[in-house]
Amino acid sequence: MFLQRVLSYNKKSVFLRKENAVRSITQTFFIRKRAGEPRPYHYGYLLSFRKSKAGSLFVCIKGQYTDGHDYIMDAVKAGAFAVVVDESCMVNVRWECFIYTEHGKVRVHELVRNYGMAVIGVKDTRQALAQISAAFYDYPAKKLKIIGITGTKGKTTTAFLTAGILKEAGYKTGMVGTIWTYNGKDVKKAGHTTPESSDLQRELAQMVSNGCVCCVMEVSSQGIKMQRVEGIFFDIGVFLNIEPDHIGPGEHASFAEYLYCKSRLLRQCQAGIVNRDDRNTEKILFGHTCDIETFSVLGENGVDAPGQKADIVAERITFSMKEGRLYSHFFTDGKEEFLLQMPGIFNVSNALAAILVARHFKIAQDVVKDALQRQTVPGRCENVRISDKFVFLVDYAHNEMSLRNLLGTLRGFDPGRLVVIFGCGGNRSKLRRGRMGETAGRLADFTILTSDNPRWEDPELILDDIESGIKGTSGAYIRIADRRAAVAYAFGHAREGDIIVLAGKGHEDYQEIGGVRYPMEDKELVKKAAEGRGR
Repeated sequence: MFLQRVLSYNKKSVFLRKENAVRSITQTFFIRKRAGEPRPYHYGYLLSFRKSKAGSLFVCIKGQYTDGHDYIMDAVKAGAFAVVVDESCMVNVRWECFIYTEHGKVRVHELVRNYGMAVIGVKDTRQALAQISAAFYDYPAKKLKIIGITGTKGKTTTAFLTAGILKEAGYKTGMVGTIWTYNGKDVKKAGHTTPESSDLQRELAQMVSNGCVCCVMEVSSQGIKMQRVEGIFFDIGVFLNIEPDHIGPGEHASFAEYLYCKSRLLRQCQAGIVNRDDRNTEKILFGHTCDIETFSVLGENGVDAPGQKADIVAERITFSMKEGRLYSHFFTDGKEEFLLQMPGIFNVSNALAAILVARHFKIAQDVVKDALQRQTVPGRCENVRISDKFVFLVDYAHNEMSLRNLLGTLRGFDPGRLVVIFGCGGNRSKLRRGRMGETAGRLADFTILTSDNPRWEDPELILDDIESGIKGTSGAYIRIADRRAAVAYAFGHAREGDIIVLAGKGHEDYQEIGGVRYPMEDKELVKKAAEGRGR
């Protein structure tokens, strides 16, 4: 337990363990003492580490708040026999070499002489970690058909639709994404949309061991930026859309960087499936190295289509409500009819991407139809059936784009009132807050501003930021910071014909306040509110 505590991800360090040699083909800065040499180090290539049943490799990772280089001595004391460090932290002072951090320094020759350590300097420790991890687990990605999906919105839904089709067709399929990781046997709650490279490679290896032949992976822009998918060549890469989001401290420095990270997927796959309707598609495609197929919904259905012919087009899109559920109907190729248990043109677009993936596997059309019709996604326009008089939905919409698409779609059902309950996460981009407030004010009849995951920020200050956007609209709203109280208020004031949507957290089962995660699930909040009102 001490080992796990010392080398936790909270310290932005990664720990690898194996009872045989760890091999890497990465260029390294290898320090050791040679007999007769005045200096205790030299430069070269490290091709393998010595065998050690108790030994481990410690890779130092620089994070937003902490630096793994500060924990080198903890790793040594815990039993590490080799450490990978960033070359920029290594400084030669006369005849000595030091590893410098903001909190101190470590003498390299003492690590080598006193502890028998191998010290490996690399230009990028994240890249080294990814490459070492791939070798460590015997390159599991090469043994799977891997579908990578990226986009500001829709990754999870598209992943579930794609995996559902593959499973229906008989392909044992693993999943890596926002909601969970499925390795062919066990389901694990997700920490990141795209896990750290060492965790990702371990999960891929487990998929191979459990007999999976495919893996559907959500690929976040942060996952690409942090090189978590370095060394993985995707059989199919899917681009859904991009809007200004995830821009700010700890995320992306600019929209240009965000766009660049998204575009890298199309230089890391064999076949690319791309949303022709997105206004930034041509920028995403710039420099791509894969074969491209495109999908589109028609312009008359409210989506701005650039006019290029797509490989698959959704036509005659309609929406309906049956027995308290919301459905989408559409046709492709002029004749093939599809039905989804989820509303919205954006979900139709997600389904088109999944259909194109299915074509690469030559899956029969009736199998695709059956899979799409049955598939639901936790926390994605999920209907909580608590009343016959109004609809209460839970959705993960947590940025301006997803909220706009969601509310715009629900408007199409002509509700008596459209009510939205949402907040914004703390320690994330503040740009989205005012924009989300403005969107809610324009598209909803009534908005309840509440707390999401405030993290280390004051919830009331977050609501101030959201309120600055909604004040510029004519939309009615109220502030109720306590999320439980906000849901109870919405239920208590619900009217017949209302559509109420609780947005922002979707599948999450916690609320993070001051660095502590407290149990909370939006579906349960709605059910308890209903029980409390006796409806």
